[in-house]
Order: sequence, then C-alpha cells, then structure tokens
Amino acid sequence: MTMEASGNQVPDEAPIAPEAAGDVHRSHAPEERRRDSVTAVRGRLVWFRDDPFLCGPTEAIRYEKDGLLICENGKIVYSGRFRADRVPSDVAVVHYRDHVITPGFVDSHVHYTQVGMIASYGERLIHWLDKYVYPEEMKYSDRKYAEEGAELFCRELLRNGTTTALVFTSTYAHSVDILFEKAAKYGMRMAAGKVLMDRNAPPRLLDSSVGEAISQTRELIERWHNKAGTRNVYAIMPRFPLACSREMLAAAGKLWKEHPSVLMHSHIAENSDEVFEGRKMFPECGTYLDVFKNHELLKPGMVLAHGVHLTLPELDTCHRTGAAIAHCPTSNLFLGSGLFRLRDAKTPSRPVTVGLATDVGGGTSLSMLTTMNEAYKVGALDGNPIDALRLFYLATLGSAKALRMDHQIGSLEAGHEADFVVLDPHATPLLTKRSRTGDGSIEDLLFALALAGDTDAVEATYVAGRRRYARAQDGGKKRDRRNFPFAWSRYDWKSGSWLPDQVTPMRGWRVPAIEAYAGGLHCVYNDPTDMLHWTVFTQKDDRPGSWSEPRSLGVRSYAGVAIAPYHDLLYCFYSMDGKIWWRTRNDDPSRPWSPGTAIPGLSSQQPPAVTAYGDHLHVLAVDGDRRLHWNTYHSKTASWTGWVPWKNGNGDIVKGGWPSIAAYAGRLYVVYSPGPDSDIMWTARFPDTEWWPHRKLPGTAGTDQPKIAHYNGLLYAIGSWWESGKKHKNIWWAQQGADVAEWTDPRPITRINAVSFSGTGLTAYHGQLYTAYFTE
Repeated sequence: MTMEASGNQVPDEAPIAPEAAGDVHRSHAPEERRRDSVTAVRGRLVWFRDDPFLCGPTEAIRYEKDGLLICENGKIVYSGRFRADRVPSDVAVVHYRDHVITPGFVDSHVHYTQVGMIASYGERLIHWLDKYVYPEEMKYSDRKYAEEGAELFCRELLRNGTTTALVFTSTYAHSVDILFEKAAKYGMRMAAGKVLMDRNAPPRLLDSSVGEAISQTRELIERWHNKAGTRNVYAIMPRFPLACSREMLAAAGKLWKEHPSVLMHSHIAENSDEVFEGRKMFPECGTYLDVFKNHELLKPGMVLAHGVHLTLPELDTCHRTGAAIAHCPTSNLFLGSGLFRLRDAKTPSRPVTVGLATDVGGGTSLSMLTTMNEAYKVGALDGNPIDALRLFYLATLGSAKALRMDHQIGSLEAGHEADFVVLDPHATPLLTKRSRTGDGSIEDLLFALALAGDTDAVEATYVAGRRRYARAQDGGKKRDRRNFPFAWSRYDWKSGSWLPDQVTPMRGWRVPAIEAYAGGLHCVYNDPTDMLHWTVFTQKDDRPGSWSEPRSLGVRSYAGVAIAPYHDLLYCFYSMDGKIWWRTRNDDPSRPWSPGTAIPGLSSQQPPAVTAYGDHLHVLAVDGDRRLHWNTYHSKTASWTGWVPWKNGNGDIVKGGWPSIAAYAGRLYVVYSPGPDSDIMWTARFPDTEWWPHRKLPGTAGTDQPKIAHYNGLLYAIGSWWESGKKHKNIWWAQQGADVAEWTDPRPITRINAVSFSGTGLTAYHGQLYTAYFTE
C-alpha cells in the first residue's frame, strides 16, 4: 500500500523539540502554519447522524467513499464528497488514500491516575482497589509523579485515536490542575474532576472533610470549567456509594445545582459484592441506584460507569432521568465483574444513553478499537453480538451524547469541533489480508478494524483540526513495513549482467534518489521515520568502493525525493506540508545543505521529477488530482518560471503519477504511470518543439514508480511490477537507442531482490549503471 501522505509532516525550519520528538506533535504541526489554521483532509469519511440501535443503518450513518474535510480555526466547515473547488487555493490537501476517517474516539470513563498499575493481577474489585489502585493513587500526592502520569496519559490517548475522555483523577486537587494543563497543551477536549471520597479507603487518600472537599471542588470548577483558551469541562466525581458518606453525596448534589453545566460522574453496580455491600450501607434505598436518585444525582449529565448489575427497573430509572451509562467491557471481563446487558439498556421502547469506555486501569488498554473488540464478545456471550456501526457509534457519537457534548464532538458534521482519527486498514499484514478478502462494504471494513485493529491501526489523530499524533513517529518504533535494508546494484556493459544485492547497514523505505556529482554517487533516502538522509558512494579505479556514514538533512518528507546536479550544485527536491521544497549543496563535504525553500503555487503529495536540460533545471510534479505540472529554474536569475499544467497534443492536461525525466541525445524524455493497471507512458521532445505523442511501454502494467537515466549511449528505464496489489521481488529494465525510438521488451533482473512498493533509483556513475533500492 502506498499512501499519498502519511500525515507526519514537520517543516525543517520548525523542528520538533527534543522532548517532543516522539509520536505526539505539540506545537509545530504544519497545519498551524497555514492560513487561518485551515486543514484539508481527503479520505473515506464515516460518521453518525442518528443512533443505529434505534434506526436503520441508512438513517444512522453518513459515508463518503471519497470525502473531504475542511477545518478552520478548530471547527469543521465542510464535510462531504471531495470537491477540488471547495479547497482554498493556498491550502494543501492531506491525502489518506484507502484510509477511514471517523470522529475522534470519546472515552466515557477512564482513570489517568491508574495508568501505572494497568494489568495488575486482577482479583475481585474491592480487594483489587485496596491492593493496587489506592496505593497507586496515593503516589499522585507528588506533583512530579502526577505530571509524568498526565503527560503519558494524554499522549497515549492521542496515540490510540482518543480525542476526548471523561477522567477520574484522585482526591488531590493538584491532580486535576495538572491534567487540565496537559489537555490544554494538546488542545484536547477533556472532562475531569477531583475524586470525592470520605470513607472505606486509606486515610491518606480520603478527603479530610466534606466541607473541604466541596470547597476544593468549587474552586476547581471556577478555575477550569469552560476556561477561555482551553476545552476543559469539569465533572463532579463522587467515587461510588461505598466510598462516600450520605453527607458527601448530598453536598455533591447541592453543588451540581449551583453549577448545572458541569458533569456528574461515578461508578455503579460494577460488581455483585459492591451491590450487596451498598444495599447494606443504604438500607433506606429501594435499589442500589436509588442511592444516587435520593441525593438528586440522576439527570442528564450524570455518567454512571459499568452498570453491570443494574436491574431492569433501574435501567428504566436511567431512561426516565436521562442518566447515561459508560460500558466498560474490557474492565468488566478483566475483573470478572460480569456482562453488561447492552440489549436491555438500548431497548427501543425506553433506550438508555450508553457510551463506550476503556476504564484503565481496570481495563487493559487505552485503545477504543480493542475495547470495541471486547464489547462485541460481551454481546456475543449475551446472545447479542454487536455490529460494526453500533460499535463505532458507541465510541463516537454515543459517548459524546453521554457527556452532553454531541453538539460539539463525536461527529464530522460541519459546525462540530474538528477532532478526528485516521484509521489504516492495512496497518498490519493480517489487516491487509482481511481488508482484501472482505465484501467491500464500509460495514465490513469497520468491523475488521474493530476486531483486528488496535493502536497500530491509528495512522493519525487530529485535535481541533491540527494533527497531534502521527504513527510514523511512534516513539522511534521501527515498523517492519518501513524498515528495510538499503541495497544497491550496478550493470556492467561488458559482461551484460547486474551485480546481486549489495546490502548495507542503512535502513529505510520509499524510493531512494541517486545521482553522480563531484566525483561521487550521491544518494538521499527516507529512513523508517521519513527523515531524509544523505550518503555518498565513492569508487576509485576498479576498487569496490564504499558508502559514507549517512547524515541527516534535518527534515522529513512524506514521499520520496529527487536529486539532480545543475550549474555546479547538487539540488534536492522533496514533498512536505503538501508543497515541493528544495535545497542545495556544493562539493565541499564539510558544508551542510542549504535551508529548505518551498516552491509556491502547487499542492503536491508525491515526489517530483527533476533534471538539468537546456541550461535550466526542470521539475515535474503531480497535484492532488494526479495532474502533472511543469516548472523551470535558472540559476542566473535565481527564479522559477511558475507551475504550468503539462498538456498533451490535444490540449488536455496530462494525468498520471510518479514521473521521471531525463535528458538524452539532445531530447528531454518523460515516463509516468497513468494508473495501477496500465502500462507506463513515455514521450520526448527537442528544445522548443512539441512533445511527441504519448506512447505505452508495453509489458510494464502495474508499475507505479518508473525511473529513467542515460548510460553509454542508451536510455534505460527501470521499475517494479505490481500484480493485483501483490508484491514482486524482481524488477524490470528496458533500453532505447537514440536512433530507434522504441523500447526493448522489459526484462526482469533476477539477481536483484527489491521491495517493489519502494521502487528503485537509477543513474550512471564511474562508467557503470547503478540502481539503489530497499530489500528484504
């Protein structure tokens, strides 16, 4: 799978700070640099307009197979079918080909103070709290420990595609301050509050008095709830009836009347032992849920975590009062608490609002995809397996409704806040196989992502229209599909053969660019994180030669690169932030590359083609609609002529991808790929003449990244075959003579083992023809 932009772009003049060089972008995402913070994203859009538990899928879902999101100043201003005329001329579209874009996940119940004891051996709930949870939460009395926990928590949410969460903190007021500060830094919409708890826990963790606890909570509400410049929402949080006295519950209810716009959040009926103890502690209540009802805590805005053992009459009460339930399947299974009866809760005659929740650290993952997986299994054990639409609804709009935020988040409708997640159906070999063998429907694809996807499936997470997480920088983790050994080979005219793979310690992916310049063979390539590196191969006489230690250019390119010598300098071109950038260097190895400069006027997500011809530097690039555009540069004037659409003899703009250009025999040649199932096309022209008719190079169907270069009186073409998306390890090559404008039949190079989606570089150096690529 080749993606037009993986969405992990960081301008070289605004590098990520060392402490932020992991997977989450803090302040230098390219969207921030665009006009009025406008972001345009293209891909498969899926969101909900209604509850699929209560209506049919057609009424519930909105699906755009080729969709466009335009976000401005943190809000979605357009969502629908892709239309190029809807995109502002100075905004680059980020293309997520074949990816699914949904609203950011909304976790309706989670504990940031429990991330440190996740996956602790799970006994029954009450003993588990005493042995693991309370000791861990007491550590949050230390501000530094709380800051580390909050930072990790926010970064992990974004890594899992979660943009909003309803979060339990601890009884320490500063644990709330710290979480809200971190959430504001990342621009996230976060709901949280100080835990209210005055009994049945270690003394160090208990509130000293009801009055002090309510006073602290009131101050926190005034400090953080809907604070200007943040997206923070306060939630009053009595832990659960067993941990709160009647006085604490009554005070919480009174405070909510004073501040009706805040949320209320607690636990209920998670465990059968809890229900039994609660009925003993509150004998005046007819049901366990009546503990909250009698203290005026049941109404819209109350989110009750778990609800595993709520009776049918108690579910009726939730429906009548508007109280919502956070379904926590992973946690309920881990602690053996039981199976939440989602079917009973969502009975159409009296539906209860239900959201989905990870409940870490009772849950074992912050991934909402993993949580969907567990929700499906819980439903199946109850005789009610949940389909994909209902799973994704619970994780997005369903949870947003539970938090009374469905007018703000949980949807891709215009007017909503621009929080969304990009999911990759080809993130793992298993997902790739499953996606290809499915029935092709969006429902089937979503189900595959829910059941076979997890953190790895999250390609990117956008918060308020800005990308805050990109998978390619996943904490330095090298993914197999981006991490291959760099290899090279060369063709010897005398023997008529290619060398077998010459494998090096360097690693990366995409198409490496190679060119001869100043006595060396220069190569620029993408490492596994898409950081560009430069290395030089030198050979003297007939000695073997060697590559220099790679040096970083200090910039990432989310496509391949192109290099070319021109007027005593070596030029490097790459795609970043949707634009074509360039930089140069001279033959002094001690001098760095020049700073990057963008060529204005064209939005492109593919690597350009470049060569020197007729005293000019020529660049050919592809826009978001696969239209080819031409530009030229002259060093004497240090200026570009400007992008001009490349037209054929009929006056039509040429469409294609992955072009390559080369000067040969006084002509300028171009090859390009018109599509995945077509032979590559080629054409040529003399200076100031018309282009020849565009012709096929037969036998090259499925080649998407061809290259051409002149060597020893002939023009050579090279490429890698694709066949129905399958990978072939061999690459092909063909030749053409100056006086015979026909190509030889493409022949496989059986001695070269190339990763086909990466393609190959090609150039002449030191009397031989060299190719560079990534191998397995």
